[in-house]
Amino acid sequence: MNMEMVRGFRGKIPGDKISVEMKISGSAVYDFSCFGVDYDNKLSDDRYMIFYNQTESPNGEIKYAAENNRAEFAVDLSRLPSSIAKLVFTASIDGAGTMGEISSHTLTLETENDTMTMNLSGSDFHNERAIISIEIYRKDCWRVNAIASGFDGGLSDLLKSYGGQEMTTPPEPVKKVILEKGKKVSLEKKSDKLGEIVINLNWNRGNQRKRLLSAFSKKDAAIDLDLGCLYEMKDGRKGSVQALGGNFGSFDSFPYISLDGDDRTGDVAGGENLRVNGAEISRFKRILIYTFIYEGIANWQDANGVATVKCPGSSELVVKLDEYNSSDIMCAIAMLENENDNTFSVEKLIKFFPGHADMDSAYSWGLRWVRGRK
Repeated sequence: MNMEMVRGFRGKIPGDKISVEMKISGSAVYDFSCFGVDYDNKLSDDRYMIFYNQTESPNGEIKYAAENNRAEFAVDLSRLPSSIAKLVFTASIDGAGTMGEISSHTLTLETENDTMTMNLSGSDFHNERAIISIEIYRKDCWRVNAIASGFDGGLSDLLKSYGGQEMTTPPEPVKKVILEKGKKVSLEKKSDKLGEIVINLNWNRGNQRKRLLSAFSKKDAAIDLDLGCLYEMKDGRKGSVQALGGNFGSFDSFPYISLDGDDRTGDVAGGENLRVNGAEISRFKRILIYTFIYEGIANWQDANGVATVKCPGSSELVVKLDEYNSSDIMCAIAMLENENDNTFSVEKLIKFFPGHADMDSAYSWGLRWVRGRK
């Protein structure tokens, strides 16, 4: 279905995966950006300021490509962290000129089955040097609001209205800390909330020769690693979050942990991610992060797995699966423990087990395990 958007239009967005194309015809050079704001309508995370100098959000939820006064944003709304309440799409002038001088500005929002288009011209503006084209926001579902209004002071003034400032260079690289076995590092609150904690697992599937041989030889089969966790709450409730058995969890409700997908190959750039709702830290007692080989032989060196723990305001903690002398299919990666309702400690484990029940017993979880399937 095709739909025309005019200034002030509001409507629901069907589906989660969308593309937003923005293009301007005129005599100047035009820049396009998309940034996320929180529920206070403020820019709270520079990593979600997506533009020509930062073309992808932390986990690939938003991707940017541009050429010749045209930009396209590919967005997976379902993967955005819950702290992002709104995405703002903007256009601004690089150099002299105003939006009142443009020939046209066209924005096209596409979902799987629908297309929404907004057509503007210079007559819709005056001396503005930056405009908000649309906002996409949460309100029981994702919705779009056609704003089509601007700022004479350009992008700097536009961003100031959201409590931010213009980025002319990429943000400073995130500091990474390699966690050593048996060592603990703390993730502490930097404000009134700890924020979203993301545990990412990435690994190598193997070389091309092994991919070809995998059709004939189990020995050379590609490895499918699954990421999961055991959780224990302060009220005594226990359980697991993992793709096996379809226990993907929930971020905004119990158990306040969610798994965002199941990478069956290791070829997905974002790997697999567990998301822990740090705002609910007071409910947790401990969380055991683990991985297991769902398919393939226990060749941990070939898998070359790396887990990364990410938390806003803290260094990224890198946990390498760097012990390879085990034929067991289960690896306990790290333990997160609630220290004082303000801090999670993270300890590198890297211990191998024949299966879930053996790992459970080693860490005294006390769950009952049965054979599962995807």
